[in-house]
Amino acid sequence: MRFDAVIVGSGKAVRMGLDKLTLSVGSDLILSRAAEPFAAHKDIDKIILVLRKDLFGIGKGIAEKFPDKKFVIVEGGDTRTRSVEKGLAEANSEGVLIHDAARPFVSGEVIDGVIESVKKYGSGIPAIPVADSVRTVKGGRVVGFPDRSEMYAAQTPQGFVTEQIKRAYALRGAEDFSDDSAVYARFIGSPAVTKGDERNAKITTLGDYFGLNSKIGIGYDIHRLVEGRPLVLGGVRIDYSKGSLAHSDGDGVVHALIDALLSAVGERDIGNLYPDTDPRYKDIDSLELLAGVMRMYKERNHKVSNVSIIIIADKPKLAGYIPLMKQKLSEALGISASLIGISAKTTENTQTEEAVQCCAAALVT
Repeated sequence: MRFDAVIVGSGKAVRMGLDKLTLSVGSDLILSRAAEPFAAHKDIDKIILVLRKDLFGIGKGIAEKFPDKKFVIVEGGDTRTRSVEKGLAEANSEGVLIHDAARPFVSGEVIDGVIESVKKYGSGIPAIPVADSVRTVKGGRVVGFPDRSEMYAAQTPQGFVTEQIKRAYALRGAEDFSDDSAVYARFIGSPAVTKGDERNAKITTLGDYFGLNSKIGIGYDIHRLVEGRPLVLGGVRIDYSKGSLAHSDGDGVVHALIDALLSAVGERDIGNLYPDTDPRYKDIDSLELLAGVMRMYKERNHKVSNVSIIIIADKPKLAGYIPLMKQKLSEALGISASLIGISAKTTENTQTEEAVQCCAAALVT
């Protein structure tokens, strides 16, 4: 079963007070961050961006990043319901996902869950349990006490069999709905619920934006220097008579960075992910290990905002290698070299044994 994705971003952000879709999240715009997981997904054939005309240029920029994926950009309507309807007119795959462009942190896991639900049940609505107590209020007074255990907050993307959701929208008349599940429920049937994600929050107010899901991770690595081994730091071969004693290539810069990236998203350290008892990692280029972490980041829709690294070694002198290290890490992380800070320090010859220590901090979203 193949899918199209309708990304709706044509609102005027009245509650926000400014154009939230063009605000930055790290080195990306919110609109780009919301659309790209769908463009990269193997089961999605076409991306339909429903935007205001002034956002068409950004939409074309997103499309240029994915030359193998079909993109359609259409102008939105005066309500969300009308905008979705215009997007659905361009959908022709068997299934369709409808997503709010103001949700920039949707993960591949959530998208997969919705797709599987549509295949099995004909619909899929990601939702999370409501954490706060819920009250029904009328005229400034509490008049009802709903059971919180039955209350869920609906998210997007919401998935459907294309023919069914198109029929539901055709039957709506002039009525507006808060989301697509409400249209489906009114005219087709009760939609199936899938597992949502607290991180998949919608940016509605300035407080939402300034309280974005930024996470920080810290990593550390140390290797003794011995004869007969190459010295590799930050993906760069250093001209020195000794190298790191390690199972892999012993690149302490990359190892510390990997630990920082794993820590930031709540994962265990590099030794758990790439154990030194595994022969597959014998003398492996640590940039390959970093590439594996970045694939995981892509699947979860995490991105690196910036990193800071300190290399501590009495010998050799490293200042001349730092620009090339930044270039290598820039390519590996997918961020500008200007967002990577690397400094080299000595121990003032206080170490009793020759070694290289590396500390890294990473800010990710």
